[in-house]
Amino acid sequence: MGDLPVVPARPSATVALLRDTPAGVEVYVHVRHVGMAFAAGMLAFPGGKVDPADGADPDDAFVRAAIRETHEETGVELTPGELVPWAHWITPRFEERRYDTWFYLAALPSGQATADVSGEASRVEWVRPADALARGDAGEWVMLPPTAVVLASLTGFATTAEALAAGAGRAVETVVPGWLDDGERVWALLPGDPDFPGDDPGDAQ
Repeated sequence: MGDLPVVPARPSATVALLRDTPAGVEVYVHVRHVGMAFAAGMLAFPGGKVDPADGADPDDAFVRAAIRETHEETGVELTPGELVPWAHWITPRFEERRYDTWFYLAALPSGQATADVSGEASRVEWVRPADALARGDAGEWVMLPPTAVVLASLTGFATTAEALAAGAGRAVETVVPGWLDDGERVWALLPGDPDFPGDDPGDAQ
C-alpha cells in the first residue's frame, strides 16, 4: 500500500435534501445499485462528480455540480442560494478511487417532489436521520463514514429551518480519514480517534 502513488481526489458534491414531517426532520437517501463503480449497494445522498461544464471556479463548480446532480437523480430543482455548505470530506489516501466531496443541506422546495429519475438506485426513501443510523447498526443499510457522520450531525434538529440556520456561517473543516492496516483488513480512522492518522503517511507519500 505504501509503495503505490496517491491517486488525485476527484471533485464531487452531494446534497442532503431535508423536509419537515410530524415525526420530525427527514432526509432523502438512496441505496446505490450493486453494479455501481463506487459505493455499490451503499446508502448515500444524491450527488456526483464535478464536470468541466460546471466551470473553472472551484466554489461555483461544486455548487453547480450539487444542483445538477440533485436534479439528475431526484428531479428536484435547486438554486445556489438554497444550498448550505455542511461538510467537506476527502477519501483516504490509500484508496484507489478518491473523491474531494462537499456536502450541502437543502430544504425540499415547496411544490416539488423527489423521484428516482436516474435509475442509479435500487431503493429511495425519506427517513429520519436517527432511523437511518439505526438501520445501519442493524445491518440493513451499509454506509461510508461521511454519510454516517452527516446523518449523526442532523439528529439534534427539530426542524429543517433549525438545521439550515445552524449551517449559516458554519466553519467547515476538511476531513481526511487515516487508517490502520492489521494485515487482514484496513481500518478507517477519523480525526479524534486515539490512533489517528495511523498508517497514513500524509501528503509526503
